Amino acid sequence: MTSVDTNVILAALAQREQHHTAAVQLLRDAGADGPLFISPVVYAELMASKQPAVMQDFLDMAQISIVWTMPMEVWELAGLSFGDYARQRRSGNLPRRLIADFLIAAHAAHHGLRVLTFDRTVYDAMFPELLVSRP
Repeated sequence: MTSVDTNVILAALAQREQHHTAAVQLLRDAGADGPLFISPVVYAELMASKQPAVMQDFLDMAQISIVWTMPMEVWELAGLSFGDYARQRRSGNLPRRLIADFLIAAHAAHHGLRVLTFDRTVYDAMFPELLVSRP
């Protein structure tokens, strides 16, 4: 079972983007291994970026479901990880990130899902236990 990050879905929809072909193949390969899911955070990000009907049609076509459950443990893990990342960022060379990235990672960790993404930064830095797939 795989949790799909926003960047993969947006790349699959952006027919002219250089990552389009890779994103479509990633979704096919991951879908062949089992069900595909997104978190409510990814859903919200998708709704912000495209027309809701277009997004819903794509999710239906790609057979991507939404795991709406985000209990307190997800929020705590995301918040604690975000705080740790911010402290490491001040003393290191990590890029700035939004709390949404940590919520997506914590959601996947809580539900035992592999993550499909083009950007491993947050996952590698703060969620090394997560299995992350990318091109």
